[in-house]
Amino acid sequence: MKYLPAFLPPPASARLFGWLLYAVPWQQETIVLFGRETKVPRRVAWFGEAGLDYRYSGRSHPGTGWPEPLDALRARIEQELGQTPNFVLLNRYRTGADSMGWHRDDEAGCTGDIASLSLGADRTFLLRPDCASRSTRLVLEHGSLLVFDGRVRHALPKTRRAAGERVNLTFRVLQ
Repeated sequence: MKYLPAFLPPPASARLFGWLLYAVPWQQETIVLFGRETKVPRRVAWFGEAGLDYRYSGRSHPGTGWPEPLDALRARIEQELGQTPNFVLLNRYRTGADSMGWHRDDEAGCTGDIASLSLGADRTFLLRPDCASRSTRLVLEHGSLLVFDGRVRHALPKTRRAAGERVNLTFRVLQ
């Protein structure tokens, strides 16, 4: 695991954050839990190499190419990740009520580490390896990059305190 709190400088972080909020086609997905369809507590979007299809929770996320702002960022991410990411999943957390429960990013076809870029409001991120009795807590700051093994359980819990909008970009390598 590697955490770089100032991976993107504030002006670049602000520009990218604004672009993501207003230019990206965000979607509200649903999942089936205990036989009932429910809305996912965040908005999602994705980009990747044409022909790739990232599947999780029974949903297909086909790659259609890279918009210029993300393609330019991908070269910087590659230096930290040590691999060329070919897909990025974006999560938009509008308030502290939007969240991501405990999970692993170990779907078929995912290889290597994940590079997770955080923009917007600071949020607490949790990681818990299988052998650990406690979680590691990290406050992910605006412009920070976290590189970690996606097979490790992780979560972004709800928060009761007022939390502004946040966008997280998870760059990954799919086969």
